[in-house]
Amino acid sequence: MTLKPDPNGDLTGSRFTYRLAFLVALLIYTMLHWQGLGDLFTYLTLPDNDDAMRLVQVQDLLAGQGWFDMVQHRAMPPDGLSLHWSRLVDLPLAGLTLFFQQFTAPDRALALTAALWPALLFVAYLAIVGRVASRVFGTIAASFAVVAAAATPGLSFSIFPPGRVDHHSVQVICMALVISALILPGRPVLRGVMGGLVAAVSLAVGLETIVVLALAGVVLTVQHVLDHPGATDRLVGYGIALGGAAPLLFMIQTDPALWAVPRCDQLSPPVLGITSAAMAFALITYLSRETVRSKRARGAMAAVMIVAILAGLWPMLSPCREGPFSMLPPEVRHLILSRITESLSVVRMFERNPGFATQLVLPLALVSALLIWQLIGSARGARSAVSVLLVFTLLGLAGLFYQIRVMIWGLAVLPLGFGAAMAWAVGRDWGGWRWAKAALLPVVGILVIYPHVFTQSPLFAAALIGENQPVNGKLASADQNCSRRDKFDGLQDIEPMAVLAPLNLGTKILLYTPHSIFAAPYHRAPEAYWNGTLAFSGSDMDMARRLRTTRADYVLVCDGEVYGKADSIGSRLARGEVPAWLQPVDTGGGPIRLMRVDRARLAPFVNGS
Repeated sequence: MTLKPDPNGDLTGSRFTYRLAFLVALLIYTMLHWQGLGDLFTYLTLPDNDDAMRLVQVQDLLAGQGWFDMVQHRAMPPDGLSLHWSRLVDLPLAGLTLFFQQFTAPDRALALTAALWPALLFVAYLAIVGRVASRVFGTIAASFAVVAAAATPGLSFSIFPPGRVDHHSVQVICMALVISALILPGRPVLRGVMGGLVAAVSLAVGLETIVVLALAGVVLTVQHVLDHPGATDRLVGYGIALGGAAPLLFMIQTDPALWAVPRCDQLSPPVLGITSAAMAFALITYLSRETVRSKRARGAMAAVMIVAILAGLWPMLSPCREGPFSMLPPEVRHLILSRITESLSVVRMFERNPGFATQLVLPLALVSALLIWQLIGSARGARSAVSVLLVFTLLGLAGLFYQIRVMIWGLAVLPLGFGAAMAWAVGRDWGGWRWAKAALLPVVGILVIYPHVFTQSPLFAAALIGENQPVNGKLASADQNCSRRDKFDGLQDIEPMAVLAPLNLGTKILLYTPHSIFAAPYHRAPEAYWNGTLAFSGSDMDMARRLRTTRADYVLVCDGEVYGKADSIGSRLARGEVPAWLQPVDTGGGPIRLMRVDRARLAPFVNGS
């Protein structure tokens, strides 16, 4: 095998190198997740609440619930819980489940779907990353990229693990395709159309990527102003495809009765206003390309149009400027932003879990530094694609300082950026620093791919955590001892009932049992947050009032769990200390503690009589 640097410092190699790296990446993914398949197939153990709720939605769709009916009717009865998700993700999951049901039991079919779907998406993502890196930066860059995609915990364990059936994996693929459309050479109109269509799909699936998709438009606009070859054609393709496809997808997945309802958390009139404006912007820019030729004139024209668009859309977007939680009561918004892990900024996470925060920031920071180095050291004609990757990597890094939930921004581009920069650094002549090359690059590569090497070291522990660092429990990790299907076996023989349970047990009850719930971590039901938190972390009266409001039949907790403080009502119930207005129910053993509500005793307690 021959490896040789090209004039720009990039390292080229044989196709065999890339094929071998691709197989290694598949092997890494398989080895990392092989053991987890046992719990998935045996107990239907899933990564988090969203995965459980997604499978519940798929089950309901297969059971006959309407395509446009996005209400989970067993949550928050009798009205149900409205979800802001897309049937476009439910559809392939339902198709796979239906296929497997022809050969096996429904529960096993669901487990097979939950195992196969993320694996298929991972292979698709790997193929996209490898193909694009190979076309733009060479096969060695592609080899680095696919190995990073498989080995990086942020991707392998957060986005594509077995059981991950929520929409974030689809969004990561969509973002990777949009970024690819900006850097792939040739056929600019087709590349732009591809990017615009995928961007529309991404918006239909969820709005978490809207900033990335907007940045793609900004990048194309800047390239147009600077008269970058093909940029105007890409921009018009991107804008027209996005503006044309978004309304069609909106109509496909949205109940016609809700077409006029503005929503801040899903594809709806406010977002369609943005996509339509983007289409108009791109079309006007394209039509004026011959008459407006100077960079200064193009920049001025783009600025005027952007100001006009913002002025026109401002009234429509005003309810959504503060994000999807803007319409929630302040106390519920504070609860979400302070206690739900994905809603924290990385700065807040540093205070709670320095290791995890560092694992999020360090890879993107190192890749950004490598790309900046590559940008400075490359010839002018080889900087375009590197600049694009750097912009999106920096956006991913900046996004972490807003909320951890947007870590998908950086994860989508991380393998591409790492592959491009590492291949360039390996192929570059280091001059008098050649001695450092063999030592420095492997260290950087390891820290990008597996930052845990640093965060789990004694040096990190001594420097950042310290011996007296308080341990802050995460809301997302509560009730883990009660998260498997077999733990709920004792509830199967009980007539369907309404259960008040902690926040993290609600979706499990929906998935594993026929019962209804009053608590789930979804922002369209503020009361569901209170029911799953305050009712258990507060006083006896807090729970009693929630029971009176919800009219729940039973209360359920996980044995030995601490809900808030040790003396909270939930913590005491988990220890078996039950008030007179709750009656323990025998569920046959296990960690689930179930109690029936005695309304005759509850009413006098709440009323103070």
